[in-house]
Parts: sequence; C-alpha cells; structure tokens
Amino acid sequence: MEEIVNKYQTSINLLNDAVRREIASSMQYIYFHIRMEDAGYEYISRYMHKVAIEEMRHVEMLAERILFLGGDVDLNPIEPTRQLHEVEAMFDFAIKLEKSTICHYNAASKSCAAADDSVTQRIFQDLAAEEESHLDNFRNEMQNMVDYGQLYLTMQSVGRSKSLAKK
Repeated sequence: MEEIVNKYQTSINLLNDAVRREIASSMQYIYFHIRMEDAGYEYISRYMHKVAIEEMRHVEMLAERILFLGGDVDLNPIEPTRQLHEVEAMFDFAIKLEKSTICHYNAASKSCAAADDSVTQRIFQDLAAEEESHLDNFRNEMQNMVDYGQLYLTMQSVGRSKSLAKK
C-alpha cells in the first residue's frame, strides 16, 4: 500500500518547530515575570507577563494553521526553562531567544515560499515582525539596566510600593 504524503509537510514541520519555540519562550517569560514580580519589579514584570501571553497567542495561531494543513500539533517546548535570577541575565537571555526566533522565522518563511505555501510564508513574516518588536523592547530594558543599574530596579520597587499604598 502506497503512503500518502501531505504536500504541506515541510510547512507543518516548520510550524511545529515554531510552536515548540513559542511554548519555550512563553514559559521562560512567565518564569521571568514571576521572579521579577517576587522581587518587586512591577513594571518590567508586567511587561514579561504581556510578552508571555503574546507568545501563547502565537502558539494558538500556529496550531490552527497546522491543523488546517492536515498535521498534528507538537506542544513540547524546544528547550527547558532556565532558572535565571538576575534581571540583567534575564534580559540578556530574552534578547538571545528573540534573535534566534527571528532568524528561524525568516528561514522558515523562505522555505515555505519555496514549497509554494504563501499563507504560511506570510505567517512567518508577520511573526518575525512581532518578535522584532519584543527584541526592541528587551534591548531598551537592557539599556536601562546598563545606564541606571540598581537605580533602575530601585525605581521599579518604589513604583510597586506606591501602587500598593494606593490600594
């Protein structure tokens, strides 16, 4: 009996790779959010939470495309969450994650174009643009750390204290 090959298998494989990356990123950013929130860094904690939710929305969109193409979704993260405790190390790692993801999505876009799947190509282009936005914000936060150091984190804590005092 001859095996039926899905003509979108290349796209499905690339989409599943992206799902696994997005899940790993989301879990990493949730971890950063929890650590930052516990340390009293309210505003950067909220931003990490926001990015984690955006990454999970990416998972959902990618999964829907995989199912549309006749594939099955692999919801296993591509790598385990790293337990980083220093804010600067968190932003450094987040920047590396975003750069790697952008590189993969640009390559995936080209591969989908070569496989005549313009819809998935466009999805990867759109995701790369969103990841570039995350990268830009993480770079800005890292620059704040470089420019202001502990003072920047102190300002985060003071902001939280003021917020709690108003409640």
